[in-house]
Amino acid sequence: MKIRRSTNFTFQHHLQTIYYANDLIEEAEIKKVLYQFNRLNIALNHTSPLLFAIDYTKSDYMIMTDGCQLITGHDPRMFLESGIPMLFDIYQKDDFRIYNENVFVRNSAFLSSQPQNEHHQFIFSYNFRVRHLNGNYIPIFQRGCYITDPKTGLPLYSLGMVMDISMFKKDSMMYHAIEKIEKVNGHLTKSLVEENHFFPLAEDKILSAQEKRILECMAEGLSSKQIAWKMKIAENTVANHRKSMLKKTNTKNVAELIAFACQNQLL
Repeated sequence: MKIRRSTNFTFQHHLQTIYYANDLIEEAEIKKVLYQFNRLNIALNHTSPLLFAIDYTKSDYMIMTDGCQLITGHDPRMFLESGIPMLFDIYQKDDFRIYNENVFVRNSAFLSSQPQNEHHQFIFSYNFRVRHLNGNYIPIFQRGCYITDPKTGLPLYSLGMVMDISMFKKDSMMYHAIEKIEKVNGHLTKSLVEENHFFPLAEDKILSAQEKRILECMAEGLSSKQIAWKMKIAENTVANHRKSMLKKTNTKNVAELIAFACQNQLL
């Protein structure tokens, strides 16, 4: 059953609502999970990626490995002592707006729509930027899961890993994905359940003049081959522009793209 919530539901709203609600889940279960996670923490404590565990009910970090210093320049004890406010301080403000109003909201809505006993099977991934101690913003990739409230399905704890992706991530686009890990015929399988693309800067979502011309041709029903011939460009160029437009509009296919374009007077 889908949980109905107020229209102003965000990550910050969730933290305020759930604060100190640590009686919502069995303490023994949390300790068991954290014990297993901490064993991995000890083994990887001086390596990258970093591992973390967050208690949303208290806005506290429970685990933060030394990989934190490699990525942010900050001693992990600062996060353990300061809690989530420390993350708020170094989070790139435009990226946090996207996470607060979109990524976390989509994660929570998805969890609320799934059976609570299956929540451990879902992996949530996204990228964002944090401010390094030297003042530069570092793009990082976070991948993890949630321990949720049995009644509402909403996150109580977050466990995961973070990697520095500055070697190959140069743009500001934020990618968000939800995957399901399950056993099928004795073998672990991974399937993509949902993916989204967000652009923290409005100007990055603007379609180029060529993309608009291609979009007009698509709305006329022309194939990629026909568009390429009409515009005297390579068919691969048409395909690349189509992918770019799908990302910029956060649509899944051409039909959704054209519908979005009509609704937003792009055609």
